[in-house]
Amino acid sequence: MSSEYGKIKRHELKTLIEAEYGVRVVSFHESDRGILMQTEQGVKRLKKVKCDESKMLFAASAYEYIYNNGFRQISRINKTRSGDCTVRYDKHIFILQDFTVGKVFDIDTASEAADVGSELARLHQCGCGFIPAPGSRARVDWGKWMEKFKSYAVNLRKFEEMVLCKEEKSRFDRMFLEYAGQYREKMLTAYQLLRDSGYLEKVRASMKSNQVIHNAFRKHAILRDEEQEIFITNLEECSYDITETDIAGLLESLSGKNKAELAQAAVIGYSDVNPLDWKSLRIIQAFLIYPKRFYKVVESCYGKRKNNFEGELLKKLERAIRKEQKKEEIVRAVQGLLERM
Repeated sequence: MSSEYGKIKRHELKTLIEAEYGVRVVSFHESDRGILMQTEQGVKRLKKVKCDESKMLFAASAYEYIYNNGFRQISRINKTRSGDCTVRYDKHIFILQDFTVGKVFDIDTASEAADVGSELARLHQCGCGFIPAPGSRARVDWGKWMEKFKSYAVNLRKFEEMVLCKEEKSRFDRMFLEYAGQYREKMLTAYQLLRDSGYLEKVRASMKSNQVIHNAFRKHAILRDEEQEIFITNLEECSYDITETDIAGLLESLSGKNKAELAQAAVIGYSDVNPLDWKSLRIIQAFLIYPKRFYKVVESCYGKRKNNFEGELLKKLERAIRKEQKKEEIVRAVQGLLERM
């Protein structure tokens, strides 16, 4: 066990959980996924969260809604004896979740990618019609992306002009200027794809159906339990948005030499359960083309003006560019599916 929780704190946590949740804790240990506890009711995870109680109430009610709709392999949030979904300890907020003994699902084959795609589709079907609990604060992302992409392109132009005016340019500045033009064009392409592919139409349909999405559906949110079943975690960032956002996030997280094949299999697996049209595929392409990582790094430097060391910033920018370049193969894979329609 790591040094964050010594013997006294471990005892305090055990006492707290047993008192607040009315469950006997047999043993527990720290991991990179939080504090895993073996209880008389199975494996639980105690997870430190940064959200306030009202946002966690939104996530907890989403978990419960999806679970009650039939998606049971999910790390839903347990409620305390008094009905709260969080507890406080040592000035931090924690949640207690159902969990599983398993490993991150390594998506190595087309069959595995298709299985994950179909599970995501099922998750979305079970998240349709969601009304949050009273007193919760919803995260709403409906309709924001098109205008954000447009404004980000304008910001990149402003940053470029600002750097060009500098008499002395750092290595970071020079690297930014080398790539700024092409990533500004990608940002505009992403905006145009959303505009011309019925994005707002999809938003209106999602709003009408009260669609809640995972919003952080990456490989590390997908576990394989001891029975080799898929188990979904990390729904704490869930939001109201269109389902294509989650699909793009999944595709972006795929890796390996066969990631194009995996991307196509994941999309086909999803569409077999929850059919996708050409507009959805174009919207997914837009989210993939959007240079999120590149923009985040340069915006932190030129927009927010954070005081980071240049060497650290340069490494972040280099890493962001490499990841943006790796997405191009996924974009082409989605284009291949479009051409088959």
